[in-house]
Amino acid sequence: MQEYILYGSLFVCLLLEAVIDIRKQKIWLPLVLIEIPVLTGLNYSMGRGGIALWAASFGTGVVIYLVSIVTKEQIGKGDAYLFAMTGAGMGFLGNIALLYLTFFFAFLAALFYWLVKKAGRGFRMPLAPFVFVSYCFIHLCRII
Repeated sequence: MQEYILYGSLFVCLLLEAVIDIRKQKIWLPLVLIEIPVLTGLNYSMGRGGIALWAASFGTGVVIYLVSIVTKEQIGKGDAYLFAMTGAGMGFLGNIALLYLTFFFAFLAALFYWLVKKAGRGFRMPLAPFVFVSYCFIHLCRII
């Protein structure tokens, strides 16, 4: 039952963040900052806590935040918080899989915009919708 609460909560938050990111090109930090301790607590209550969970959450968030600084926010700092949230919910390996899928789907979309829509170098895409789609894809593969 707790697992359904965990994954359902993460699903709802990612959906809200994707909608907000599409509309405002921002991540709504209050939701993320509330969700991280909730997801961490749920994982601990199911016996899946420890250093791996902290590395998945804060480690991934810090790495993405540093990438944001180095790339002059080509990947936004809010996305770092978003990946910290998914790490708190999915754990280390789940978050790594989510990262790979997110950037793969974003690459495909960017390729489409570049080839078909002739988008230039300054074109910006929100990343949260790709995180949400990747999350749904991972859980769809679990069902199948």
